[in-house]
Amino acid sequence: MSGVHQEVVPPERIVATEKFDQAWYAGEAVNTTVLVEQGGKTTLTQTVLYQSREARDGVLQSGMERGVAASYDRLEKLLETVETRTA
Repeated sequence: MSGVHQEVVPPERIVATEKFDQAWYAGEAVNTTVLVEQGGKTTLTQTVLYQSREARDGVLQSGMERGVAASYDRLEKLLETVETRTA
């Protein structure tokens, strides 16, 4: 997997491309990660733009969405433990 950072605005935004070495969907994707802090909490929003509807639909049908959601759930639990230790 490879990609190129197109925009980095600390601590608010990262935009980077994503392309698999052994591509299982056509083209590359553009990932935009936005971090917004409000009231001591940070919300992360990630948007993935695929080059075609077919590529997007293929990714959604692959089950990858469930894997990503599970990873974010684990990250949330980890960050809760870090927050508890530093409070």
